Amino acid sequence: MEIPVGFIENGQLQFDSSQDLNRAWDLGVFYIKRQSTMNINQARSFCNDLVMPENPYRKIPKLGELEGFISLENNQQTKIALQRKHWDEYYPANIAEFGRELDGIGRVIVNEVLKQSGIPEELWEKASSGYSTGEGNSFLNFVYYDTTKSDLGLRPHTDYGFVTILDATAPGLQIEVEGVFKDVPVKEDHFIINFGEALNYITANSEREVGAVRHQVTCQKSENPIRKSVVYFGNPDLDSMLYQLNSRGDSANQSTVLDLFAELEQRLTQ
Repeated sequence: MEIPVGFIENGQLQFDSSQDLNRAWDLGVFYIKRQSTMNINQARSFCNDLVMPENPYRKIPKLGELEGFISLENNQQTKIALQRKHWDEYYPANIAEFGRELDGIGRVIVNEVLKQSGIPEELWEKASSGYSTGEGNSFLNFVYYDTTKSDLGLRPHTDYGFVTILDATAPGLQIEVEGVFKDVPVKEDHFIINFGEALNYITANSEREVGAVRHQVTCQKSENPIRKSVVYFGNPDLDSMLYQLNSRGDSANQSTVLDLFAELEQRLTQ
């Protein structure tokens, strides 16, 4: 399966051809060349160390259903998940800074989607509930897959937010294409990017809608190397509004983020 490759140059997301951009928008997934200034090894080392039972960061408390050190019951994921407002309190300074670098990449990607959608630039902040200008919310997660559990690595789903940035060093990720799950190969020096439901929602009335890709992680076996991932989620604030705007700035629909996410959760559990 051919997955397009993008890169950031002069603060903008670019592709080698319009065909690559079109395919990325249709699939809802693409690779992006990792910037050489990013210290990915520090982030990977932090993630690798979470496997050790004595690691002090495993003692980060649960700060709600989605935050803290979490071992999930219905899949193999064990992880630390923290939203931006908690990074400086609980993560080492270099890891918090790495999260902010991913924030910048997320904004570049979302702004290019809004540009391609034809929504007037002065309305990008409104459409994205502030994410395009550095507001909104984001999570920085460090995940490994516990092979003592027999569940699927991660069950089929779409992400609820705007954009997901994934650093994966081992295979297992699959995306659904025309009803069939296909492998997303690991690509050295690249992140995997996928679009989420909130981005699909705000572009649904525009000149160029993007898809939210359905994906899963295959069951990781005990004989496999331990699969670990650094995952960034760029999301709107839960208490904000999202708008489906067109090129004239007219809104076909609007929703609170809470209502949209609740609808998506109901659909997923069904």
